[in-house]
This record gives sequence, C-alpha cells and structure tokens, in this order.
Amino acid sequence: MLRVIFEPAVRSKSVESFCQTVRLLDGEELVGYARWQCTGELSNGVAQLLELTVAEGRRRQGHGRRLMDAMVGQMQEYFRGRKVTLRRLWVGIEQKRQVIGRSFLMQFGFNHVGTVQELLKGEDLLIYMRTFN
Repeated sequence: MLRVIFEPAVRSKSVESFCQTVRLLDGEELVGYARWQCTGELSNGVAQLLELTVAEGRRRQGHGRRLMDAMVGQMQEYFRGRKVTLRRLWVGIEQKRQVIGRSFLMQFGFNHVGTVQELLKGEDLLIYMRTFN
C-alpha cells in the first residue's frame, strides 16, 4: 500500500524559508522522494523544486506523477496558509544527463526559460518553470 509522507508539515509557522521532503513509500520501501523549498520574498509566490527521483526498479509506473501532484498540493497549501498564491515553480536541470527528466517536466507544464552556461562541468544547467496563474 502506497503512502506519502511530508516532512515537515506545511502547517509549520516558518515564514522566511521553508523546505519540505515528500516521500512515497510502499510499506517500508522508499519508492521515490521529492524536495522543494520556498525562500526569499514570500509574496512573490515562487517555489523551487530541488529534486524528484523514483527508485530505478519503480520507474514508469506513475510514481513520479504521484510525487509531483502531492508536492504541488503541498506548495499550494503552504502559500494558501500564508494568504499568498503559488505563481511559479522552477527547477534547474542538467542538459545532457537529464533528458528523461526534461521530458517528464514538460508533461506538467514546465517550459525552458533559461540556460546557465559554464556553471557545471561539461554541460549547461537548464532552467525550467511552471506557471500556475
């Protein structure tokens, strides 16, 4: 039976910065996890996806979608609880090593909005963003 764990809960009174890990478990087995954060000016309504991964043997079974949906729901609850609207979600992703990840993000309405050159060794960092309003 799959269950989702949120650490910490979005009901935390943290205002200046917040970071949450979302874990998807099947019994005691970790199927996948995601981490996101909100830093800076809260009124901007911007969050950052830090990572999202599914265990190799559990990929292509809808678990990534479950994680993304649960995480976005948590973001919306976090901002709503602070009387702010979630407007943007962004993520930096490696150009060469994350081809499947880029395709995955596009399924959720993310678009490539920028490229950071010479930050990573041997490849560019691509910035993808999803707009909610």
